[in-house]
Amino acid sequence: MPVWNPRGLCPDCVHVRRIESAKGSVFWMCELSKQNERFPRYPVQPRMACPGFQR
Repeated sequence: MPVWNPRGLCPDCVHVRRIESAKGSVFWMCELSKQNERFPRYPVQPRMACPGFQR
């Protein structure tokens, strides 16, 4: 079970890709969304629970 983090789970997940816009906004793209539609491409943050989370 992951430890609670105010940033949520995504920044620490092996399946995430950090996307930064030209204006400096940061988005977390879930790579699992490419193979499984139950995972949102850009999950709402902070995400506190996810069946695909792996550190």
